[in-house]
Amino acid sequence: MVIADRLRRRDLIVAGISLWSLGTVCCGLSHDFPHFFAARLLVGVGEAVLTPASISMISDSFPPRQRGSATSVFLMGMAMGAGGSILFGGLILRLVDSGVLRGTFLHGEASWRVVLLLLGILGIVPALLVCALREPKRQRSDPPPDPQLAPTQPAQVEATNESTVVPRASHWMRLAPLFLALGITSLVDNAVLAWTPSLLVRDFGMQASQVGPLLGTLLMIGGGLGMLAGGFLSNRARRRGYRNGPIAVALFSAALTTPVTILVLTGSINLVLAGVTVYVFLSCVGAAVGTLSLLERVPNRTHGFVMAVSFFLNVALGAGVGPVAVGMAADHLQLAGSGIGVAIVLIACPGFLLVTGLFYLALRNASRRQAGHSIPQITSA
Repeated sequence: MVIADRLRRRDLIVAGISLWSLGTVCCGLSHDFPHFFAARLLVGVGEAVLTPASISMISDSFPPRQRGSATSVFLMGMAMGAGGSILFGGLILRLVDSGVLRGTFLHGEASWRVVLLLLGILGIVPALLVCALREPKRQRSDPPPDPQLAPTQPAQVEATNESTVVPRASHWMRLAPLFLALGITSLVDNAVLAWTPSLLVRDFGMQASQVGPLLGTLLMIGGGLGMLAGGFLSNRARRRGYRNGPIAVALFSAALTTPVTILVLTGSINLVLAGVTVYVFLSCVGAAVGTLSLLERVPNRTHGFVMAVSFFLNVALGAGVGPVAVGMAADHLQLAGSGIGVAIVLIACPGFLLVTGLFYLALRNASRRQAGHSIPQITSA
């Protein structure tokens, strides 16, 4: 079990915000690569606390019928934050360059340093807001999803003999397609969004100063609406009694995402921007519904652990492999000039075909379990 499933989650979130804010300030104060690298590690450690602790806290704060909407609002904030960081980061940089801080002790410092110092100091505000929240009481388990099924007894959940270990391990294996689908979605998202600015600058002659505000706004709109739509569709499926409906929604959105990525090859900047916006919307629908489907299949007390595993895969595959994959494809195939769009499609299309297959596998596994009227609960080691 991770610490989010054991300690006070509110305090963990406050500690995480404080740590990544301190790391951001240290980034602004660093004067060589080793110091900057160490400061970035602080930022990463602090940010890693947020998602598992927040999801666990949300799960214990809302009943199952409202949990999808509450979680999707949290995920919406993450999606809009990704676009907002491009939009507002650029605006803050412009303000600093315009001399708005003239006469202060920050005047004369490099613009990027000033931006990092300001953002780190502003981290005090969300930390204080989280301090005002109450720690919700932990719910040991969810009610059974089917009224014909009896709830799992605590003795059955906590037992550690051989008869319970095997089903628990097999249940984790059945969750593997959802974990992998979300991880590969993150890989493709990072690949597409990391190289779209270069595509707009190289192929369409846009100025770098124009790309940030425009792309940031589109990502905020597409990502925010996608996460909200995912939560709405998940709740709607739950209310209508379709337990596996959310996975079907994720499957459908992943299948639609594949052809949308081809729009980056159209040669029209309007179609490219529209395609990127629709891509982000569909990808966020699948990510939101996939995450909610994952959480619905484990008890509340393991939500922190499950989100930590999912977050690890998202970062390892997304940030670690996604952007590099496009560059390697462009170099390996010697795609010069306007070849960035081709490289993006070569990563995105097969990636979402694989995601579609994984969601189909998850849906088939879930349907078999529902048909067998056997939904065992699990615990983390």
